[in-house]
Amino acid sequence: MIGSQSQKEKTILMLSWEYPPHIIGGLARHVHALSTELAKGNQQIHVITSKPYNSQDYENHGSVHVHRVNPINDLDPDFLSWMGGLNLAVIEEALRTAKHIGFDVVHTHDWMTGPAADFISRTLDIPLIATVHGTEFGRNKGIYTELQQFISRKENELFHSADEIIVVSDFMKAEVISLFKVPNNKITVIPNGALLEKSDEHDFDIEELYPFISGKKLVFSIGRIVKEKGFQTLIEAAEHLKHKAPELCFVVAGNGPLLEEYRDKVVEMGMDGFVNFIGFVNEEIRSSLMKRSDVAVFASSYEPFGLAAAEAISAGVPTVVAKTGGLQTLIEDFITGFYMQPGNEQSLVHIINWILENEATAKEIGRNGMISVHDKFSWERNAKSTDTLYIRAISNYCHKEGINEDECLSQN
Repeated sequence: MIGSQSQKEKTILMLSWEYPPHIIGGLARHVHALSTELAKGNQQIHVITSKPYNSQDYENHGSVHVHRVNPINDLDPDFLSWMGGLNLAVIEEALRTAKHIGFDVVHTHDWMTGPAADFISRTLDIPLIATVHGTEFGRNKGIYTELQQFISRKENELFHSADEIIVVSDFMKAEVISLFKVPNNKITVIPNGALLEKSDEHDFDIEELYPFISGKKLVFSIGRIVKEKGFQTLIEAAEHLKHKAPELCFVVAGNGPLLEEYRDKVVEMGMDGFVNFIGFVNEEIRSSLMKRSDVAVFASSYEPFGLAAAEAISAGVPTVVAKTGGLQTLIEDFITGFYMQPGNEQSLVHIINWILENEATAKEIGRNGMISVHDKFSWERNAKSTDTLYIRAISNYCHKEGINEDECLSQN
């Protein structure tokens, strides 16, 4: 049953298949930032996540407690079987922890831990919150394979079993309503924060670490190396610019299934050294590269919000974003950033050329973007909105269960 639900003190069970140091995409960074900010408001946060490498089974940072579990079939090469094993391990850890800690809410992120969240919600008799970071339909522009069908079914099950759904943009709200017929009043838009990690103090020189950027104008991008992130368009734009703007150097950071394919493509096109896919980078390097950039590019064909783009804008970098999805909410064209047409390398070439030819104006636009993003997006605001949603979900759940609201929302 529900424990302590006062506005100042709640105990939240947060589920995410990735969490630092296990970083696959923006999900891990979102959950880490949200958990950290919620903890500042006296919330106790227990994150259950997968256990990568040699990381600790348990650690705590103030009021954020991280529990890492191995799937019961950790070495299974089949992704869906592995994910099923992870859900079973998450359930086991949650129920073990719940024997001595009273959770008020279970909050899961995307479909991967949705089955565990649903079971925990029903078993512990607490409300279920689900944050949608993207949909399988949106990522693939449709559902074509058995795997995609399975994932879409799991998304549908989660969205209908959740008491409240959080989306990161109006674009995502419209998509979830259209695809899954979820009631409008069940969905709350809470944008991501956008503050770039500080890296003023570090023990490396970014140009010594990556000497090929020395003396060059840096065009930077970062993201999971998958089709929908638009790196193919970035490569094609770089081919057009190679001889016209030899002072440029393109750097793409991130890991993913298409990394080696894109690296091979760059070599085949004779652009090795001009376009560099450097793989996964840690937070310090990510931040340093972003701040060293002359231009940041996010050419996605599908992007529910665009956390990395927002962070580039927050660093004051002249930033080009594809005019699609949640990216459209981040900038005003030629005022706080620049739009490109998704999938159109000529559009990107034109904008990069304009930035190079109008350096002072582009830097001013970058500064305007930084001010705008800091004003519109913050993890503090995200956490406050999320906490308000928790309170509403707990109150509604108590009402549904016939529990007196004053008793439900009182401190222990």
